[in-house]
Amino acid sequence: MSEPFAPGEDHPACGICPSKQLPREAFVVYDRPSWECPFNTEDGLRYTADRTPACVHPHKVGLDPDRIAPPPKPVDDALEVTPQRRRGWRPSFLGW
Repeated sequence: MSEPFAPGEDHPACGICPSKQLPREAFVVYDRPSWECPFNTEDGLRYTADRTPACVHPHKVGLDPDRIAPPPKPVDDALEVTPQRRRGWRPSFLGW
Protein backbone atom coordinates (compact mmCIF):
# COMPACT_ATOMS: atom_id res chain seq x y z
CA MET A 1 0.00 0.00 0.00
CA SER A 2 1.16 3.55 -0.74
CA GLU A 3 2.06 6.12 1.87
CA PRO A 4 -0.74 8.32 3.27
CA PHE A 5 -1.05 11.72 1.61
CA ALA A 6 -0.73 13.64 4.92
CA PRO A 7 1.47 11.57 7.22
CA GLY A 8 2.44 12.58 10.71
CA GLU A 9 0.71 14.18 13.66
CA ASP A 10 1.99 17.68 12.85
CA HIS A 11 0.03 17.93 9.56
CA PRO A 12 -2.98 20.31 9.94
CA ALA A 13 -5.45 17.79 8.48
CA CYS A 14 -8.17 16.56 10.84
CA GLY A 15 -7.34 13.44 12.84
CA ILE A 16 -10.05 11.42 11.07
CA CYS A 17 -9.32 12.75 7.58
CA PRO A 18 -8.83 10.07 4.92
CA SER A 19 -5.66 11.92 3.85
CA LYS A 20 -4.02 10.70 7.08
CA GLN A 21 -4.75 7.08 6.22
CA LEU A 22 -4.91 6.82 2.42
CA PRO A 23 -2.83 7.80 -0.61
CA ARG A 24 -4.11 10.77 -2.67
CA GLU A 25 -5.72 8.65 -5.38
CA ALA A 26 -7.90 6.81 -2.81
CA PHE A 27 -10.07 9.75 -1.63
CA VAL A 28 -11.92 12.77 -3.04
CA VAL A 29 -11.87 16.34 -1.77
CA TYR A 30 -15.04 18.43 -1.45
CA ASP A 31 -15.00 22.18 -0.99
CA ARG A 32 -17.03 21.92 2.25
CA PRO A 33 -19.12 19.43 4.26
CA SER A 34 -22.15 18.21 2.34
CA TRP A 35 -25.12 15.87 2.49
CA GLU A 36 -23.54 14.13 -0.55
CA CYS A 37 -20.82 12.71 1.68
CA PRO A 38 -22.39 11.93 5.06
CA PHE A 39 -20.40 11.10 8.16
CA ASN A 40 -20.15 7.40 9.01
CA THR A 41 -20.20 6.92 12.78
CA GLU A 42 -18.75 3.41 12.56
CA ASP A 43 -15.32 4.41 11.27
CA GLY A 44 -15.35 8.22 11.49
CA LEU A 45 -14.99 8.93 7.77
CA ARG A 46 -17.27 10.59 5.23
CA TYR A 47 -18.20 8.60 2.13
CA THR A 48 -19.67 9.42 -1.26
CA ALA A 49 -22.54 7.37 -2.71
CA ASP A 50 -20.03 4.98 -4.29
CA ARG A 51 -18.25 4.55 -0.89
CA THR A 52 -15.20 6.63 -1.79
CA PRO A 53 -13.76 8.31 1.33
CA ALA A 54 -14.12 12.10 1.26
CA CYS A 55 -12.20 14.99 2.78
CA VAL A 56 -14.24 18.18 3.31
CA HIS A 57 -11.50 20.61 4.37
CA PRO A 58 -9.31 21.27 1.32
CA HIS A 59 -7.59 24.21 3.03
CA LYS A 60 -6.27 21.88 5.75
CA VAL A 61 -4.80 19.31 3.37
CA GLY A 62 -3.54 21.91 0.89
CA LEU A 63 -5.46 20.59 -2.13
CA ASP A 64 -7.93 22.05 -4.59
CA PRO A 65 -11.39 20.46 -4.31
CA ASP A 66 -12.23 17.65 -6.72
CA ARG A 67 -15.94 18.25 -6.24
CA ILE A 68 -18.14 21.21 -5.37
CA ALA A 69 -20.72 20.48 -2.69
CA PRO A 70 -24.34 21.10 -3.68
CA PRO A 71 -26.33 23.77 -1.86
CA PRO A 72 -27.90 22.76 1.46
CA LYS A 73 -31.30 21.12 1.32
CA PRO A 74 -34.17 23.50 2.15
CA VAL A 75 -35.47 23.45 5.69
CA ASP A 76 -39.11 22.50 6.13
CA ASP A 77 -40.83 25.61 7.51
CA ALA A 78 -43.94 23.57 8.36
CA LEU A 79 -42.26 22.15 11.44
CA GLU A 80 -43.24 24.17 14.47
CA VAL A 81 -41.09 24.41 17.52
CA THR A 82 -42.91 23.68 20.74
CA PRO A 83 -42.14 26.45 23.20
CA GLN A 84 -40.84 25.24 26.53
CA ARG A 85 -42.39 26.51 29.71
CA ARG A 86 -40.11 28.80 31.55
CA ARG A 87 -39.85 28.67 35.25
CA GLY A 88 -40.15 31.96 37.02
CA TRP A 89 -37.12 33.86 38.17
CA ARG A 90 -35.87 32.72 41.53
CA PRO A 91 -33.21 34.52 43.47
CA SER A 92 -30.26 32.23 44.02
CA PHE A 93 -29.50 33.70 47.43
CA LEU A 94 -32.66 32.11 48.86
CA GLY A 95 -31.27 28.62 48.18
CA TRP A 96 -34.30 27.22 46.33
